[in-house]
Amino acid sequence: MAKVHRIGAPETKSERKAINYLRDYLPDDYHIFHNLELPDPSGLSYEYDIIVVGEYAVYTVEVKGYGGHIRGNACEWQLASGAIHKSPIPLANKKAKVLADYLRNQHRLPDRGWVQSLILLTDKRARVRLNDVQAERVLHLDQTVAYILDPRRLPVQAVHIGHLANSIGDTIFHNSRPLHRHREIGEYRILETIGKNNLYTTLLASHRLIHTKQRFTLKVYRFEIYATPDEREKQQARILRDSEALQRLGDHPNIARAHPPFPWQDDQIVLPLDWIDGYSLRGLLESGEPLAFPRKTDIVRQICAGLAYAHRNGVIHRDIRPDNVIVPAEGPVKLVNFDCARVEGDNLQSISSRVGRQLDERYVAPEISLNPKFASAASDTYSAGIILFELLTGKPPYSKVSEVIAAGGLPNMPSQVNLGLPPDVDEVVSRMCAFQPQDRYQDLTQAIEDLTIIS
Repeated sequence: MAKVHRIGAPETKSERKAINYLRDYLPDDYHIFHNLELPDPSGLSYEYDIIVVGEYAVYTVEVKGYGGHIRGNACEWQLASGAIHKSPIPLANKKAKVLADYLRNQHRLPDRGWVQSLILLTDKRARVRLNDVQAERVLHLDQTVAYILDPRRLPVQAVHIGHLANSIGDTIFHNSRPLHRHREIGEYRILETIGKNNLYTTLLASHRLIHTKQRFTLKVYRFEIYATPDEREKQQARILRDSEALQRLGDHPNIARAHPPFPWQDDQIVLPLDWIDGYSLRGLLESGEPLAFPRKTDIVRQICAGLAYAHRNGVIHRDIRPDNVIVPAEGPVKLVNFDCARVEGDNLQSISSRVGRQLDERYVAPEISLNPKFASAASDTYSAGIILFELLTGKPPYSKVSEVIAAGGLPNMPSQVNLGLPPDVDEVVSRMCAFQPQDRYQDLTQAIEDLTIIS
């Protein structure tokens, strides 16, 4: 029977079930810590359902009570209810890395010591089908102990850390704090944490008073609490970019709808958004689900419609990529995540360098890669053209924007990669992704017309 160290109280039936099972079936020299928070170097806290300190690795265990059939990919899962959630695996991996870095910094884990993330499904009726190379780490309760006891399941050559178990356990116990999940934030009831990055935590929530909409997304931004008043004001301006952009844009069918932000506690700002029940375009691309040619061109046509409206209202998105496009099963395509947006009239001088570090170079226009201050409507058009190329061929035209800069343009056209495409698509892509901004569509309504024609 493993040793259980309670940091916080289990909050769900699934968590209690998982803790009891692991306690009963893991060996005596294994340690289980549950319901705790640990900080990363930036001061953000990461939540852990269970941490197991074993003979060859430390395991972070995310407990899910999902039942029924679950299918999905590396980006999103579709649950039995039909609801689409972000895959819990990337966030679990981030937590494992945070814990590994923490233990190494405390000299409690050797350089070759390993922290492995697992997703534990406690409902025996759950049936999982995932198109994800990491799917083997999504386990049912009765598979978990065998996995943890077998060092061959680790992705590295495991080193023995059993002799360090007590010191690792002491470090976790004395440097963690009880997990305290907020059940409510303002008028919103928290249902689940669905994502976390260096800028904000994403929560799934319902509203206590509004019942016509079942779910909302909450983006919870955190201040640096020790910043000077001037620094806090700049932080707030950067944090509120998404909100400022979306409030300016109001209601458009191809743009996510935001509600007014509000402060929470002493160091957080919360931005509520309508929940969009659909796959991100990234998830759709990775799912391998075939899309008809007219559907592909229509997705990009709707992206262009949202961008054209944003541009008319003084907003440049600057971060158009498949991850920031949501494609519902029914209803219009939505643009999301305006955190990198440039809003007409803002005076944030430091935003360009920060934005430049966040962008995915497979989708940015050449001029932005050289200097993010050069962002314009034409650079958004370029990014939408790269998405069109990827939809038509299955991959972006290049992996590094330096290839385009060196060649003075795209290395090839879609019909050269996918020989079955009509030649008209090359003309649209070449106009959207021209190397010089002035050679691109100067009005996205022209691109929308051409996309309608070729579809």
